[in-house]
Amino acid sequence: MNDQPTSSPSEDGFQSEHDRRAMATHIHQLQYNHNRTALGRAIARTIKTLQELQEENQKWPAHYPSVQQPAQPSHIDHRPGLVHTQSTRDHATRNPMATRPGPRRAGTSLAMPIDAGEGSSNSKEDPRAPQNEPRLVTAQLARDFSVLKIDLKMDGMPQTDIIHSMRKDSKALARLLDGQINKSVRHLGLLRERIEDTSSKVLVTGDLNAGKSTFCNALLRRKILPEDEQPCTSIFCEVLDVRDNGGIEEVHAIPVGTTYDRNDERTFKAFPLNKLETIVTDSENYSQCKVYVKDIRSVDESLLNNGVLDIALIDAPGLNNDSIKTTAVFARQEEIDVVVFVVSAANHFTLSAREFIYDAAREKAFMFMVVNGFDTIKNKKRCQEQILKQVHHLSPATFKESSELVHFVSSNAVPVAPIEGGPGGPGGSGGFSEGGSGAGESSAGNPWGDPDDDNDNDDNDEDEGEGESSGKGKGKGKDREKMRDFEELEASLRRFVLEKRARSKLAPAKTYLLNVLEDVNSLASCNRDVAQAELDRVTKELKELEPVLEQSKKARNEARDDMDRATEDSAADVYTHTRDTLDNTIADVSERDLGVPFPGFWDAYTFAEDITAAMLREITATVDSCEDYARMKTAEGVNSIKSLGILHLGDDYMDLKFQPDNMLRRRKDALARRVDLSVDLWDFFDVNSLWERQEKVAGTSMAVTVAGVLGTRMIGGVGWVDGALSASRVLGSNNLRRLFIPGLLLAAALGISYAIASIPQSLPRRLSVKLSTQLATMDFTHSNALRISSEVRKALKIPADNLRVGLQRNFEELQNKQAETTRVMSESEVARKYFGNLVRNSAEIKQGVDRVDLEGPAPGIAGGYDL
Repeated sequence: MNDQPTSSPSEDGFQSEHDRRAMATHIHQLQYNHNRTALGRAIARTIKTLQELQEENQKWPAHYPSVQQPAQPSHIDHRPGLVHTQSTRDHATRNPMATRPGPRRAGTSLAMPIDAGEGSSNSKEDPRAPQNEPRLVTAQLARDFSVLKIDLKMDGMPQTDIIHSMRKDSKALARLLDGQINKSVRHLGLLRERIEDTSSKVLVTGDLNAGKSTFCNALLRRKILPEDEQPCTSIFCEVLDVRDNGGIEEVHAIPVGTTYDRNDERTFKAFPLNKLETIVTDSENYSQCKVYVKDIRSVDESLLNNGVLDIALIDAPGLNNDSIKTTAVFARQEEIDVVVFVVSAANHFTLSAREFIYDAAREKAFMFMVVNGFDTIKNKKRCQEQILKQVHHLSPATFKESSELVHFVSSNAVPVAPIEGGPGGPGGSGGFSEGGSGAGESSAGNPWGDPDDDNDNDDNDEDEGEGESSGKGKGKGKDREKMRDFEELEASLRRFVLEKRARSKLAPAKTYLLNVLEDVNSLASCNRDVAQAELDRVTKELKELEPVLEQSKKARNEARDDMDRATEDSAADVYTHTRDTLDNTIADVSERDLGVPFPGFWDAYTFAEDITAAMLREITATVDSCEDYARMKTAEGVNSIKSLGILHLGDDYMDLKFQPDNMLRRRKDALARRVDLSVDLWDFFDVNSLWERQEKVAGTSMAVTVAGVLGTRMIGGVGWVDGALSASRVLGSNNLRRLFIPGLLLAAALGISYAIASIPQSLPRRLSVKLSTQLATMDFTHSNALRISSEVRKALKIPADNLRVGLQRNFEELQNKQAETTRVMSESEVARKYFGNLVRNSAEIKQGVDRVDLEGPAPGIAGGYDL
C-alpha cells in the first residue's frame, strides 16, 4: 500500500476559507450587478416619466403651490450672516444654522431618521429678515421638494417682486419647472453613465485655504499639488494613475473650450510635474488639467493603484474663491461618485460649504468629511462637538456613520516625498526630520503653522488634561497619533470607495431617484387635486352658464322683436300722421287766413302770386310740423330702445347720444322750386264756384226754396206781369229801345263790378284747386309721408343696431365662455387622469427603487463577509 500525500488540517482550512471568500466575492458582485441593473431601469423609467411630464406641462401648465407665509413664532432659524462664517465661536449659541429646507438625504435611501436635529436649534429671529413674505411653496412642500424645487434668487430683485411678476404670468412657473425637469433628466443621464462606469471619481473640495491640496498630497504620499498660504488652485486638477498614460508622469493642461482626448495631442499641452504650480493658477488659458502620477505605495495601501478599480482624485478650487469657480464646482459634483469635503477645523462650515452640501445631498446621502488642521485647535473636544452638530444638520446619514465618514486629521503631519525624489531616496520624507516633526518643506506650505508649536500648545492644553512634560518623546508620540488618525482616514476612504461600492457608487443614484420620484409624486398629487378642483369648478360653472346662455338667447330674440316692432310702429304712425295732416292742409288751405290783403284790381296778378306763395308756405309749415312730430316719435323710440338695452345688458349697454336736429335736414324752398303754378284770367272769376254755391244752397233747403218760389210766382205772378205791361205802355216802344243799350251797359257794369269784388274769394279757391291738382300729380303727400317715416326708421335703426350688436356680443361672449369652459373641463379631466396615473406610476417606480437593498447582507455564504 503506497503512502498518499495528505494535506494538513490548516491547509484544508485555508483552502476552504479562500474558496468561501472567493464565492462571497462573486455573490457580492452579482448582487452589485443586480442592483445596478435595477437602478438603471428605474433611471430609464424616471427619465421617460419626466419627459412625459414635460409634454403635459406644455399642454396643461403644472401648478406650483403658492401661499402666503403664515405668521412665524418669535424664534425662527435663519441662515447665519457672512460675518460669522469665519468665526470659531459656537454658532449654536450665537447664530443658528440655516433653515434652508433640507431634502431627505441619507434617510431617503437608507431608512435613517432625518428629523432628528431639524428645528432643534432655535434662536432669536434675525431682525433683517422680512416678515410675512409670500412664498411659492408651502412649508410642507419646502421639506418635500429637494430636486424640483424652484430657485427664485435673482440679482437686484426682491423675492416679493419675483413672486408678483410670476403671478401675472400663469405659465412662468411652468417654464421654470420645465427647466428644473431638464436639469433632472440631464442629471439622471449622468447618473446612469456613472453607475455603468467601472471607474470612480473622487472629488476633493472645500472652502478656500482648507488644505485640499495638502490632503491630496498626503493621500499620494508625494508633494504633487502645489501648496501655499494663499489660494493656489484655480482650476480642476484630476490626479490619475500613471498606467493610464503609458507609465509617463506628466501634466496634461487642457485649454479653455477644448474637449480632452488623451490620444489627441491637439487637445492638451503636456508639461512636467514641476510646472503644475504655474498651470493651476492660469485659469484664463486652461480649464482643467490631468495629472498622471505613480503611487509609490503597495496595492493594499494605495488609493490610485488599488488593484480593484480605476480611481480619479480631483482637486477642486475653493468654494468661496469666486462665484464662477464656485459654480463650476457645483456643476462638477454631478459627475462625481464620492465627495471628500475638506473643512478647516478653525473655520467650520461656511455659507458656501453649506450651500454645496445642500446641493450635493440631493443624490449623495453619504459624504466623506475631513476636518483638516485639527492639530491647531486647543479645545479639540469642543471643536468636534460643534462640527459633528453641523454635520448632523447638513447630512444626517453622514453623521450616523461619523466614525467611518468624519475624520479629524492634520494632513501636514503626513510625510510626503518631493517630486524630484522617490521612495527611500534623498528627501523622501518630504523635508521632515527623522522624528517626523514636520518642520521641513511640507510645513512651509501649511496654513496652520508649525506642528512643533502646536505640540507645545497641546502640551499646555488644560482641556485635554495633559501634563506639563515636554520633549522629543512627547512630540513623537503626538506625530504618531496624527499619523494614526490619517491612516484610519485612509482605511475608511478605501473601504468607502473600494469595498462598499454599493454605498459610494449606487447609493447616490438611489438617493437622487428617491428624491426626484418623491418630488414628482408630491407635484403630481398637488396637481391631481388642483385638476380635480378645477374640474369641479368648471363643471359647476358650466351648469350655471347653460341657463344664462339660454336666457341671453331668449333676451336677444325678444329684444330684436321688440325693437323691430317699436321701429315699425313709430314709422307707421309718422307716415299716417304726415299723410292725413298734409291732405287736410291741401284741401282747406284756401279757407285759411293766409294773411295776404287784396291790393286792388290793378294789382290782381301780384295778389295771385302772393296767394300762391302763401299757400306754399302754409303747406311747407305743415310739412315742418310733421317733421317735428317725427322727431318726437323718434325720441320716444330711442328711449324705448334704451330701456330695452338697460334691461337686457345693464351696465354693459353703450348709450348713444341722440340729436333730433340732425334729422330731416332738407332745403326750406324745395317745394316752391318744384311747384310751377300759372295764373290764368279765368282764375279771377269763379263762375263754377258761384253756381256750385247756389246748387249747394238750393240743395240744402230745396223744399223750402221750391215752395217759396213757386208760391210767390203763383201768388204774385199776375201782378208782376200786369206791372210790366203797364210800364211798357207808359214808356212806349221808342223809349224802351232807347233804354235797352244803357240798361245793357248797366248790367255789364254791375256784372264786372261783382266779378272784381269777388276776386279775393274766388282766386284762392281757384289757385287751391290748381295747386291740389299739381301736388296730387307729384304724389306730394305720399312722398313726404314716406320720406319722413323712412327717416324715422333710419334714425331708430342706429340704436337698434347698437343694441342688437350688444346683445349679440353678450351672447357670443357667453358662447365663447361656454366653449372655453368646456375646453378647460376637457383639459382638466385629461390632466386629472394624467396626474392620477403619474401619482400611481411614480409611487410604483419608487417602490421598486426602495426594494434595491444596498445596506443589507448578501444572501447565503456571502452574508458573513463584509466586502
